[in-house]
Amino acid sequence: MSRSQPHPCPLCQPLADSPQTGPQTGANCPDSAVIERRLYVPTLQNVTLATREAAQTARRGTLKMVQCGSCGFVWNAAFDPALMSYDSGYNNDVSASDFYQAHLCSMADRILASVPPEEEIHYVEIGCGEGDFLRLLHERGQGRVVSAVGFDPSFTTAEQLPDGVVVHPCYFTPAEITKIPPQTNIVCSRHTIEHVSDVQGFAANLAATMAPGRQLFVETPDVDWILRHGAFQDFFYEHCALYTPHSISLLLARHGLQCEVVPVYDGQYMWIEAQIPAAGQPLVQPPPSDPRDLGQTYQSHRSALLDSWAAYLERRKSAGPIAIWGAASKGVTFALIMNARTHQMITAGIDLNAAKQGCYMPVTGLPILAPQEAKDMGVATVVIMNPNYEAEIRNMIADLDWSPEITVLNEARDEQQLKHVS
Repeated sequence: MSRSQPHPCPLCQPLADSPQTGPQTGANCPDSAVIERRLYVPTLQNVTLATREAAQTARRGTLKMVQCGSCGFVWNAAFDPALMSYDSGYNNDVSASDFYQAHLCSMADRILASVPPEEEIHYVEIGCGEGDFLRLLHERGQGRVVSAVGFDPSFTTAEQLPDGVVVHPCYFTPAEITKIPPQTNIVCSRHTIEHVSDVQGFAANLAATMAPGRQLFVETPDVDWILRHGAFQDFFYEHCALYTPHSISLLLARHGLQCEVVPVYDGQYMWIEAQIPAAGQPLVQPPPSDPRDLGQTYQSHRSALLDSWAAYLERRKSAGPIAIWGAASKGVTFALIMNARTHQMITAGIDLNAAKQGCYMPVTGLPILAPQEAKDMGVATVVIMNPNYEAEIRNMIADLDWSPEITVLNEARDEQQLKHVS
């Protein structure tokens, strides 16, 4: 790995000791390492771009993913927040997937089960998007969710909110903390913290929402999963801050919160449950091993996987058009990398999100198709971007009476995957 002394870890940086910031372990970390570097990547993967020209001229940035040798935190040292704009054109909806819907229901049920059944739920969600999870929680609560407040700058559908629910279309900043009702007993933030480069600032804002008796729930990708699987497609510009179970535990502890971290979504995500400890300082979940070992494993596996996937696409080009299934972050990244290595072998992306169909993927300009359109195009090879969706995608393809060759990214251990695509 490339050692990079000038990049102090933003998570391990020293904070002033106080009752709010908790223990200051990890401030003196060993040298960091650059584990992934790319130029001219799209700054936003999940945008609806109506023309190929708009897609090919999409804003770009630099990816320089650095791993802390102490806590394992991974961040983009070249990230520029001025390049980001989470407005009404942003769309990362995957609710058309039955697998993902089941996951959302499971997470909503975890929240509902955390509050005694005889008690009302007063809910706050930071980074609620279009409010899909907020609405789901309200529905599954069957009257228990009495009030709910959301925050998200990309929110546009206020007319569809249930009674007792309000969403503020803005970022969650210290100025917004006063909008949290005093009766709030649940605060949730799903898939937001990985988009925020101001690690300490966002953690401080989360901690400021807390009070005795309140619970905080956070869901975010587990970078250990990415590193173990050589999942190069999971490093992209939007995700500028990626955590391990240890590093998220350390970050929240430094802001006075005790947390428990469990794997969800077949290990790709972490579910974090946090609260103010009843007494004493928060405990930190220890790292299982030296995080640099996983960084080194990632780099060796990544290189082998890139070569194997390029060889596979080259072999399949004579069979007919090749498409990826999943035109979101993983797909945008995979297509960009592989088309640069294989002379534009991938011809389209397939996605169930109707808002993306008919649009184009950023930078590559690949069209985004509905499954029927891909069949009509004669797509002969489908590469599934997320193994969690394999079963439902195979069923949809069978229902269309379509028989392309199907391969799956990260469907098994790396050694098996290399054998599968070679």
